[in-house]
Amino acid sequence: MDVFVLVHGAWHGGWCWRKVAPLLRNAGIDVFAPTLSGLGERAHLADDLDPSAINLDLHIRDITGLLEYEDLSDVILVGHAYAGMVISGVAEASPERLKHMVYVNGVVPADGESMADQLAAVRGPQFSAWVREQIETGNGFLPPPDSAEEVGRRWGITDPSDLAWVGSKVTPQPAAAMDQAVRLGRPEAKTIPRSFVGSSEAGFDSVAQRVKAAGWPIHHINSGHDPFVTHPHELAEILLEISQAK
Repeated sequence: MDVFVLVHGAWHGGWCWRKVAPLLRNAGIDVFAPTLSGLGERAHLADDLDPSAINLDLHIRDITGLLEYEDLSDVILVGHAYAGMVISGVAEASPERLKHMVYVNGVVPADGESMADQLAAVRGPQFSAWVREQIETGNGFLPPPDSAEEVGRRWGITDPSDLAWVGSKVTPQPAAAMDQAVRLGRPEAKTIPRSFVGSSEAGFDSVAQRVKAAGWPIHHINSGHDPFVTHPHELAEILLEISQAK
């Protein structure tokens, strides 16, 4: 039976899939929404780990460990934003467990690219420069938005209750995870079918165009960066459609 593994992006946690996961489960599909090390309810790990250790490799191991210990197969692996880096790495490590990969406003890295390398294209030069500055001179963590206005501006959220919810849950993002490059090239990983779910967010248009040219199916949601918060039903419908495709 198919199973969804939903991987959150930077500053978020497994909590962000709260509206989508029940919709998928109601369709009879198992769903896992893990939280990556150092974020969400696992932010306390940052108190005991060297910040440089909370990197992309560790986040990839978070997900490969879940696949192994839950003995999951036929997995539809979904990654949002930064998690495009994570799921790309998971495909290299555990291709035999994956049925399909879905990038939701996600970066699609080439071999040797980091998240920071791609920010100028998807988030603009000002945000990219801020991330670079935090990586080089900060305390090892990128601070989350500090106001409802900033949450709304960055992630396209307008509903007051959603702004309050997301603003209360986001946690600092480990800088090392943004700076570490992913290594790709395993032949088995290249054969896994992939889809892209894009929103009205202009920065990811270039990613959508690039993967469309590579033959990926493209699905569109009229939302901001976080459709699982603002448009959960539409996103769940797309994910179910992908799961049912032959």
